[in-house]
Amino acid sequence: MITTMEGKNKLKVGIFSDSYHPYVSGVVRSIEILKDELEKLGHDVYIFAPNYPFVMKEKNVYRYFSVPAPTQRSYFLPIPFSPRLRYQVKNLELDIIHVHSPFLLGSLGTYIAKRFNLPLIFTYHTLYHRYAHYLPIGKNFTSNIINKWNKKFCNQCDRIIAPSLFVKKLIEVNGITTSVDVVPTGLTDAYYNVNDDENWLRKKFNFNEKEKILLYVGRLGKEKNLSFLIEAMKEILKTKPLTKLLIVGTGPEESNLKMLCKNQNLQDNILFSGQINHQELLKCYTGADIFTFASQTETQGLVVGEAKASGLPVVSLYSPCMSEMIFNGKDGFLVHNLETFIEKVLYLLENENIAKAMGKRGKLNSIRFSSSILGKKIENTYLDAIYQKSLLPLCKVK
Repeated sequence: MITTMEGKNKLKVGIFSDSYHPYVSGVVRSIEILKDELEKLGHDVYIFAPNYPFVMKEKNVYRYFSVPAPTQRSYFLPIPFSPRLRYQVKNLELDIIHVHSPFLLGSLGTYIAKRFNLPLIFTYHTLYHRYAHYLPIGKNFTSNIINKWNKKFCNQCDRIIAPSLFVKKLIEVNGITTSVDVVPTGLTDAYYNVNDDENWLRKKFNFNEKEKILLYVGRLGKEKNLSFLIEAMKEILKTKPLTKLLIVGTGPEESNLKMLCKNQNLQDNILFSGQINHQELLKCYTGADIFTFASQTETQGLVVGEAKASGLPVVSLYSPCMSEMIFNGKDGFLVHNLETFIEKVLYLLENENIAKAMGKRGKLNSIRFSSSILGKKIENTYLDAIYQKSLLPLCKVK
């Protein structure tokens, strides 16, 4: 039931996700930012998520019994069943259901939306068919099943949120008829206001003052194409031997990537930070010289926005999504092959003033992704979906 707070509607939002902390991913970060912004606007947010060993209890977070994924033991799969769920939802008096996956808890959220005749919102975070390699059956067969499931799921929703125009177009050409709003994940003020502290990064990883630092932030998965960055680094070092690549994050490919670096004798120039906290991440951004990115499976590329907000120029392999994030030649470079990627990194390493000017423009351009602006857009999507739902006849569900 929508209540009134100082002349505006106060919403009770149920968020269902197959990913939530302590697991680290762009989806988890997106949910955390959304939750914070909705609460700043005065709304109540309730999270329904997987349980993890030793996770601390949190207010308004409901955890489901979960098991480690067969192909990725650090990721837990929730069992989408709870005999108390309908009772909980009824007591919470939720106004809207927002799911962040079309699968386990996303399907459970869909059932609850139908059961209580609530508007159902789905954020299309992931190109799911591009992640078929995580499933222990044939990749092509799995991709086809995922695409069919995804289409059926999306057409049950009242509204879809796409993090980029590229994803919106992809949804529409795949025969999904649900209305789509483009609302990227927002960037918090922390990235715009962080204090410059280059010395922290150099001291932490023993970089000297003459060394230039390239940075990657994200999960270490096959889909992130990190072997491309390693191959580029091998060539960059031939011209600029005082260059380091810092890879920030963890993931299933970490040991394979470290072995690749060792086999190519790059272990002294490519460093892996492992998992770090948010304050340390901010210092990594401000202490680096160039942000490098090669993933072509992104639906937004949140870390690219974070890098720009922190004042870093970006060199990225082209993808339709990245073309919405980066103004080519203005605040970074979008390239189509390894040779050009290496060329643009070397250009910025050799032209420090140009690199810094690009970083400053990137900081200004990233303001359009402010979390406070985008949180308000999500609120408007919720209110419109609730209004549209009220115009439809009540669906009686047994």
